Amino acid sequence: MSLLRRMACLLVSLAALPVANLAQAQVQQWDMFAFPGATHPITLRLKEFADEVRKRTNGQLNITVRPAGEFPFKANEVVRATGLGQVQLGEGYSGFISGAVPLASVANLPFLVRTTDELNRIWPIIQKYAEPEFQKAGVKTLFYFEWPQQNLYGRGAQVKRLEDFAGRKFRTTDGKQNEMLKRLGAASVSLTLAEVPVAVERGVVDGFITAGFNVMGAKWYEFVKWAYMPNIHVGGPDYVLVNLAAYNKLAPPVRAALDAVAAEWGPRMTRQNAADELRDLETLRTKHGVDIFTPPREEVDKLVERMRPYWSAWGDEHGANGAALVREVRAALGR
Repeated sequence: MSLLRRMACLLVSLAALPVANLAQAQVQQWDMFAFPGATHPITLRLKEFADEVRKRTNGQLNITVRPAGEFPFKANEVVRATGLGQVQLGEGYSGFISGAVPLASVANLPFLVRTTDELNRIWPIIQKYAEPEFQKAGVKTLFYFEWPQQNLYGRGAQVKRLEDFAGRKFRTTDGKQNEMLKRLGAASVSLTLAEVPVAVERGVVDGFITAGFNVMGAKWYEFVKWAYMPNIHVGGPDYVLVNLAAYNKLAPPVRAALDAVAAEWGPRMTRQNAADELRDLETLRTKHGVDIFTPPREEVDKLVERMRPYWSAWGDEHGANGAALVREVRAALGR
């Protein structure tokens, strides 16, 4: 009997070993690409997202956020890099990925989508057209968030009227902003985040299109003298893309926990960014002496009318789906 008991105990011990090994094998180590710098608020909030995922999955999914410079690809290559599995998660700002998945950037058409409420209203339309293109590249949208409204910041002669754009050069984040500047008599220059300060200091550009939140986060307040605030378009969507193969390999409880955190984090980051924008614009004005100018309604209406034909033209450039996407967005917004 004693021998039988010992054999039974041995069998129980041996049976437990594969379970322990399996639990250990299920721990996933993921990398996440973030295009801002290590101390930028966006990067820090994505790190908080990673921490929350680790907590809710009981350590079964560990995400390491890798800021700009840690990978040999750029922000405009993140769709391909994530789809190929160079990273499992990638932050893809709509302007930067407009070359890879053009329809995902429809909200960046100048003066078409200008508030968070408007972006939320048309998000199902964007999903319908953009998500199939993402999936062809091997990724899907885990969640999205929004930067504050995009406006013009610069130094030198201040822009206050349409006529003030003539002959000026500004840094942009995608081709739609380039077209806007062209139609206003200005020129565009493509620069990475790291290239902007030197370009402004050397007069390569007179300024750039971004949010006050980013002027503070990137520490560009040192050379900004003025802001022109017509609310050109919403700041995004900024997509958090996940590699489909890696996502599908997750154990169902881990995947469910990841999805739950993602559903919370997009709206949370949008709210945080909007609150920071209000604070940072006041800081730019009072502490750094930035002249913040909001054009009158009639001036903004002129800008809208100047860009209205381009909305349809851009949609037509991207085939039947592009034309249908723009029509549906305009109908939803009454524009």
